[in-house]
Amino acid sequence: MGAGADWVRAGLNTNQPVWGLRGGLQFAIHPGGFRGATGGPRGLIRLGYGVLSNGVYDLVNFIAVEPTVHGAKGYSELENSRLDHARGKRFWVATKGASGRDGLELEPGTLTQPALGVQRLEVPIHIESFDNGAHVSLVVSQRSDAPDEIEITIRTESGSAPIEHCVLTATMGNMARTRLLWLKNEVASSLALYPDYKDSGFAPHTSFGLERLHVTVAGDVLVALTTDEAAPAAVFPFPGSHLWHYGGVKVTQYWRKPKGGYRDDLHAVVNARHVYWQSQRPIPGGIAFENFELRERFYDGQRFVFGITTNSPLQMGFKPAR
Repeated sequence: MGAGADWVRAGLNTNQPVWGLRGGLQFAIHPGGFRGATGGPRGLIRLGYGVLSNGVYDLVNFIAVEPTVHGAKGYSELENSRLDHARGKRFWVATKGASGRDGLELEPGTLTQPALGVQRLEVPIHIESFDNGAHVSLVVSQRSDAPDEIEITIRTESGSAPIEHCVLTATMGNMARTRLLWLKNEVASSLALYPDYKDSGFAPHTSFGLERLHVTVAGDVLVALTTDEAAPAAVFPFPGSHLWHYGGVKVTQYWRKPKGGYRDDLHAVVNARHVYWQSQRPIPGGIAFENFELRERFYDGQRFVFGITTNSPLQMGFKPAR
């Protein structure tokens, strides 16, 4: 894709707060989305990809924002808004001022040309302050020569409390029943990490240090998540219903940190669930990863790249498990 990239841009060619590349990864904030109605819980970036028949888009995952101040973590999805007292912090895009109107201002974002034949879309996302005093905003960008990725830059807003970590977590691994975590020369299975966990909450977090993460030929750190099922769309977790049904093709979801853009404390973190969120329904096939993230000490301007692709981890350069 070059200068003629086919962009989706809120307020220009869609009346929803949705952005991205047609045929590539797209992202949205409330009330925009990929499954109708309000698109899911508030306080999240919604991620859509063309996983259905004929490239039709569906929701694949969410990204939540979780800043930590003095050991207390904030939760963009779970905290109540101070503006309307409903659950979920408000996200909004307003290049001419921050109003907090919860995605209702359809700003198209800014297009630039960082290289010959390449376009870059940049969308600033404001977030109301967290209960722990953290106040951050995001800049989500996408390049036409990397249609399957978005880069998220975290910025500190004026008056924010000092932030120790600001985790961007992909929160819905259970949708595609992701059970395989691709690392450096190894693949960690949720079934092996949590063989006896049967409770209804979140299984404990498991961390993998930088020395266990895959490094690409270009020097980027890469960690990926996939299902272990050959045909995930054939599984209906709630018979007779499309609740929690993943109807798409197999995809690889991944976090990437570019060469020179990470510190030595960078590590991957996952947790898992035995039952679906807000239910007692066991996940078909066994416990699956839920939250999936890279963590490192916070600094203003910190960047993380998230991607969804139909390429397998082996096609992306990961090595088979020993």
